[in-house]
Amino acid sequence: MSAKSSQYFLLMGLPNTGKTSFLAALWYLVQHPQVVCKFRLEKLEGDNKYLNQISQAWVEYTPVPHTRIDSETLVSMLLKNETTGQKLTLFFPDLSGESFRLQWTARQFTKGYDKLLQQASGAMLFVNPAGVIKPIRIDMADPLIDEMAVEHEKPAQVISPAPNPWDADRSPTQVQLVELLQILSSRDYFEPPFRLAIIVSAWDVLARLEHSPQDWLREQLPLLHQFLQSNSHIFDSTVFGISAQGVDYSAAQNITFQRGKPAERIQVVGTSVINLHDLTEPLQWLML
Repeated sequence: MSAKSSQYFLLMGLPNTGKTSFLAALWYLVQHPQVVCKFRLEKLEGDNKYLNQISQAWVEYTPVPHTRIDSETLVSMLLKNETTGQKLTLFFPDLSGESFRLQWTARQFTKGYDKLLQQASGAMLFVNPAGVIKPIRIDMADPLIDEMAVEHEKPAQVISPAPNPWDADRSPTQVQLVELLQILSSRDYFEPPFRLAIIVSAWDVLARLEHSPQDWLREQLPLLHQFLQSNSHIFDSTVFGISAQGVDYSAAQNITFQRGKPAERIQVVGTSVINLHDLTEPLQWLML
């Protein structure tokens, strides 16, 4: 993808995947030059009061309040690369993530979101390792099948309860995410290659495993990984590990840790990352 003077990007993700924490930290970072940051704020459209609220909570090591779907406000930031002069607009169409879930469960999304998709040339797709719903593999069912065979040979004594109905909300995370991307690519106005940064949030929890973000995606979400590999001509993708919080808030009472600059809590990992405290590193990659 050739560089343009201005581009539009979306933040996407199911509920509780780290989008709000990312926005809280980003709002602080682009206004406070505590660390080297590729982008600075040029213009904001949206709820400044809400942004200040979540940013202040982030600074104070308190849980960032999540947005309800019935009270969400479209937020967009116009950011400028101070070195190249390039500008980008970052849209946050749904911080709650519920509308993204509805795309899977109800097969629908709003006209407003559809309009944003028409403008977007790329997106950041958030995944929270703690919230991943794993699929049930066939080999995991073998012991149950063997037990059922044994029970079938015994005289019937108790009527087995009816099986639980299929619940779309409990479908494996990687299935839901692949479907979100397929819905996106099926729109008439979609123009590949669509730049896609996969964001594995809460990376401070995974860092001790000494895995790269790419390795984590391949091992934990193999269907999504294979989908992206097989459709590289449609989605030009890479993977970042990001911790916007930098630490588990339950352990954040450590005074030594709090003495540092708030922006230095940020952790960004990826093959193209230069500054591990610069939350705009994925945005720089999207602009390439």
